[in-house]
Amino acid sequence: MKHTLFCFLAITALLCCNAGFAQEQPQKSPEEQAIEEANRLEKELKLTATQTFYVDSILRHNFELMYADIENLKDRGSQDVDTYRAVSDKWIQKVIDALKPVLDEQQHIKYLKLIGRGKEYKKGKDGKYYLKEDLKKKKK
Repeated sequence: MKHTLFCFLAITALLCCNAGFAQEQPQKSPEEQAIEEANRLEKELKLTATQTFYVDSILRHNFELMYADIENLKDRGSQDVDTYRAVSDKWIQKVIDALKPVLDEQQHIKYLKLIGRGKEYKKGKDGKYYLKEDLKKKKK
């Protein structure tokens, strides 16, 4: 089962509501987490240097804003998991939309698969991703 870093961040934010947990385990900054994710994507998606620069910039920007949204929820005393999930989903979609023009089609599909989306795609015998319905049509 594949999870995104964003889902992890949302769950972490929920857990941070517990002061004891926050004191026991130091949190990485949004910037540190964005850098780690950009490095992971660089390897997984075989990004060029230019792509890596853009991916890193996008992730740093969006992680900062997502953390601000999560902090606002915490400051208001929100403990509703669905609210945190909605914020997480909003930022996942913003990252997907921002990365789409930076990545080529196959990288974008692989990214979707890495974050647990893109279930409508399947890898063909040639190693490239195709819509599942298109693969079925080819077999007929």
